Amino acid sequence: MKYLTTREVANELGVSKQTLLNWLYAGKVPEPPRNRKGYRLWSPSRVLHVRKLIADGRVHKRTVVHSEASDRPEAVAELAREVNQFLKDAGVTPESFLKELGRLNPAFTRSPRRTRGG
Repeated sequence: MKYLTTREVANELGVSKQTLLNWLYAGKVPEPPRNRKGYRLWSPSRVLHVRKLIADGRVHKRTVVHSEASDRPEAVAELAREVNQFLKDAGVTPESFLKELGRLNPAFTRSPRRTRGG
């Protein structure tokens, strides 16, 4: 039997490797067995099981963005990376997200916007 790597499974499922790992860490997807070197062994049946969990909506029930409460540039950059990945995984464009954010928070639309390079 040929086992797949975590990256190959993520590609097959149409999600990022980090998303698949996050599901594992959160207990949303059962941890596959590992080989002697510690690599996860993803069998075709296990991939099918994860695909069924996704189809049933059991892995997307709750999204938690993990970030410390701070406006330090490093913390803001990390939060931006996590939100960006969430938007990609959800198939939401940044433009539509920002439009909705502006609707929910009028102060957001009044704040000065920075342009690239300045």
